[in-house]
Amino acid sequence: MDGKPAAALKWDGWPLVAVIFLAFAYVAFAPLLFNDGDTYWHLGAGRWVLDHMTVPTTDPFSFSARGQAWTAHEWLAEVLMASAFAAASWAGVAVLFGGAVGLTLALAGFHLRRFVRPLHAVAALVLLFVLLQPSLLARPHVLAWPIVALWTLLLLHARERRTAPPLAASLLMLVWANLHASFVFGLVMIPFFALEALLQEKDRASVVLRWGAFGLLSLLLTLVNPTGLQGVLYAFQVSSMKILPLINEWRPSSLSKDPLFFAMTSLAAVAVVASRARIPLTRLLLIAALFYLALTHARHQALFGIVSLLLVAPSLAHRAPAQDRAPRRAVAVTAVLALLLVGAVRLAAPLPHRDTPVYPGQAIASVPQPLRSQAVLNSYDFGGALILHGIAPFIDGRADMYGDDFTADAHAIERGDARRFNEAVKRWNIRWTILHPSGLLVPVLDRDPNWRRAYADKYAVIHVRR
Repeated sequence: MDGKPAAALKWDGWPLVAVIFLAFAYVAFAPLLFNDGDTYWHLGAGRWVLDHMTVPTTDPFSFSARGQAWTAHEWLAEVLMASAFAAASWAGVAVLFGGAVGLTLALAGFHLRRFVRPLHAVAALVLLFVLLQPSLLARPHVLAWPIVALWTLLLLHARERRTAPPLAASLLMLVWANLHASFVFGLVMIPFFALEALLQEKDRASVVLRWGAFGLLSLLLTLVNPTGLQGVLYAFQVSSMKILPLINEWRPSSLSKDPLFFAMTSLAAVAVVASRARIPLTRLLLIAALFYLALTHARHQALFGIVSLLLVAPSLAHRAPAQDRAPRRAVAVTAVLALLLVGAVRLAAPLPHRDTPVYPGQAIASVPQPLRSQAVLNSYDFGGALILHGIAPFIDGRADMYGDDFTADAHAIERGDARRFNEAVKRWNIRWTILHPSGLLVPVLDRDPNWRRAYADKYAVIHVRR
């Protein structure tokens, strides 16, 4: 193993609690949480599941793909979001996601406190929070972060005890598979730890039997979802789509667009090298694989940060922490009370939902009721807001359902392709549009005598067909 865990060496937990508390408060009160158009169709989907008490397998929202097969793989996260919204509106959603971030940091922080000095643990936790910052959005992937951390810790603790995780631990995969597609990475992690066990343990037959049983049961539990095998294959099908470079979260990471990711990763790498940590080869390979994924698609940066920090921590155990000066119970009770207080303040204080570049609420409110039921051509980011307001969109963030060709056409139309726009108008009998003011199609419609501008503000422009 990487050295004995510093179980007997304790340190003052108050700085750690302070970081978790501040992170929870920041997320719960951060308006940036709602700066993604997908948030709104996730809320709409969760509300649909609660209303119908079933998970949709075909599209119930758009008019352009109505009835088409749809893998609602994040239905559990969407139900949690819709439930929080129903209970306490936007403040409820903010508390839900603040709690997810706080729990993730708590799992990581109290893992770190076993191995490193207080100052180092706090610095690592702050570094992780900064790395997570670009992904702090009210979307299912954030609700999966605590599960990512807990799953990694289960595997690490199993290796620490020189055994495989208990079979009951695989039940976490049942939740994860219905929450977010990142469960695939949870499955991929199992062989790395099993290989480490094979290389380090003498009773290899026992290793194969125990880790094999745990891995097989975990895999089987992922099939317990509304679409069965399709729910498992979904992640691989999405990653092979040609349209992915047009979607921001699926773009490759770059120094110009992701300076925080590269800065935080570089700082962490320097710190690990300086500490002369001896990390097992299998864990290095897993970290390298996750780093490659993060470079390939920006959406994987958070996954890389959470898992890598947890994997590296045990290798720093030779750095003796200072003695703990505060009783654990006092720290825990204070932390819980502080978090409950922040949550209560957030729920009690009104959280008005202002218009943003992805949520043109005033523009949608201006649309007359008869027009709402007619076909609309909308900007890609506006689809979620339309769904939440009960309006069937032309397209929304479910690019996997719409497919490569349709999504590419929609992006081309928004960029001002008049030919494709006229074809869409004819095919779908488009009666109105709601577009970003900066969209290149807007001036095209302003010049077209068949269309009139009916509404405009800094977030959206609406045209109505004459």
